[in-house]
Amino acid sequence: MSVTFVLALILLVLMVVIGGKKGMGAFVSLWINFILLMGMLLLISWGFSMFMVLLIGSSLVLLITIYSAGADEETTMVSLKSSLIVMLILILVIIPVEHLNFVQGFTVENSEELEGLSLQIGLNFGQLGIAAALLATLGAIAEASVAITSGLSEIMEHHPDMEVNKLIRSGYQLGYQIIGTALNTVLFGFMADFLSLGIMFAKLNYGIGDIVNSKLLVSAILSMLYAFFGVIMVLPITLGLIKIHQLKVINSEN
Repeated sequence: MSVTFVLALILLVLMVVIGGKKGMGAFVSLWINFILLMGMLLLISWGFSMFMVLLIGSSLVLLITIYSAGADEETTMVSLKSSLIVMLILILVIIPVEHLNFVQGFTVENSEELEGLSLQIGLNFGQLGIAAALLATLGAIAEASVAITSGLSEIMEHHPDMEVNKLIRSGYQLGYQIIGTALNTVLFGFMADFLSLGIMFAKLNYGIGDIVNSKLLVSAILSMLYAFFGVIMVLPITLGLIKIHQLKVINSEN
């Protein structure tokens, strides 16, 4: 029995004990998403269109992640719509930024591991960089969207007669707290990744100029900024969708 299997088993037990059916659903969705990502890698390596695989695969990852949260149908649909909109906006941002920064592919630090290996693998490293940058943001986007929508659903359930504008103001107050937590989560993840990178820079006696211009550092910072941008965009888009939905409900009742 491997260590990985034991840790996965412990994770399953804890998620079921603490989260019940929702915890079990989240555990299953975790492995489904893992299989999806592996499938995306295989399709890309077989020569399928990078952007088609990315769009379809990322949409499925968001769908499974949001549905596994176990929220009601209305909350799930709003979260899914806002997440997909943010994903499309991020694609439009990531493509030109990755193209202008030239951070795709291997770095000087990879030269020793790559020595003697063929790099003629028939893949576009620029497109690979775009795919990696987008996939790194999906979890944070889905988490923030579900948290904001679920919080507003609770408010609407306890205050069904609340005016739409007041509801949106409450949503912004709630969203600011959720976004603050989500941004800290992304930042801590970046700092954890940067820890080993920072030690490597120190051991190799990198200067400030070398560090600032390192593809490894720039790529990591860009991934963090993409996640920041996506999480921030979730709030106005989610609240906008909720406002449109509430106005439609009010008009239909009248």
